[in-house]
Amino acid sequence: MDLTRAQKKELLDKLQSYYFDANHERLGLIGAENLLTFFMNECAPLVYNQALKDARFVVEQQFSSLDEELGVLEKR
Repeated sequence: MDLTRAQKKELLDKLQSYYFDANHERLGLIGAENLLTFFMNECAPLVYNQALKDARFVVEQQFSSLDEELGVLEKR
């Protein structure tokens, strides 16, 4: 996944802010970039796949409902 410069900067700022709040230490830019790279490589695919799974479930539910509604309209 490619981020825009603005998105990357925003995420890096948030990582640095979170790290400072949690550890009362400053996280440098390189450290924040390393963490962001780790999360993007290791966590993002898991989140993405779960989002696809959730979307698939919703679409299947909607299709099932549509199929039932079409069944009611069938002439016998």
